[in-house]
Amino acid sequence: MRVPHHRTHLLAVGLATVAALAGLAACGGGSDGTTTTASTASTTVPPNTDEATKVFDEQIQRELQQVGCYRGAIDGILGPASDEAILEFQRAEGLSADGELGPKTEAALKSAVSAGKQVCSATTTTTTKPATTTTAAPNDAPCTATALSKGLPAEGEKITRFVCAAGWAGGSLDNGSRFILKAQQGAWYAPAQDPCGSASAGIDPAVLEAGCGG
Repeated sequence: MRVPHHRTHLLAVGLATVAALAGLAACGGGSDGTTTTASTASTTVPPNTDEATKVFDEQIQRELQQVGCYRGAIDGILGPASDEAILEFQRAEGLSADGELGPKTEAALKSAVSAGKQVCSATTTTTTKPATTTTAAPNDAPCTATALSKGLPAEGEKITRFVCAAGWAGGSLDNGSRFILKAQQGAWYAPAQDPCGSASAGIDPAVLEAGCGG
């Protein structure tokens, strides 16, 4: 059957209208009347830039000895000699020498141990001067045994393990007691309220476990 010419014209106009409406639906419209083009690109969430948790214990002391950077006894007592061993390792490996066992330093240390590499020279004399860092923020403090020891309530206490994270540090002492310190103005201080109780909000769980126990 032959379709009249005027009906053919109306059919074409109708199809064009449907196509236009479909295009508008695909693009969408802004509330101010502007047209917004649809996009399938996903939004990339920036990675977490919080400072990584830093842990120092007898195992790290042993690994530093294996690569020739720590020459003391493996006694788990952490102090200036252990801090200097970290500094010596960092210098020998071309890392940022801040005396802290951050993720890059720890990864390099474990890699050297696995490869059986002697990083530090056997003739190098290790000094016992306190390790320092020039990268600490105003409300942060060096995560080293030397720096932490200065914030302990009593002098002469020996640190055997410590954990630092997000401006807090927790650990244990050779007498079996534990501690938690807070960084402020580049140094460590005992917090005014007991962080092992109701004042623990905002403190990294690893720090609470190290300083308060399970």
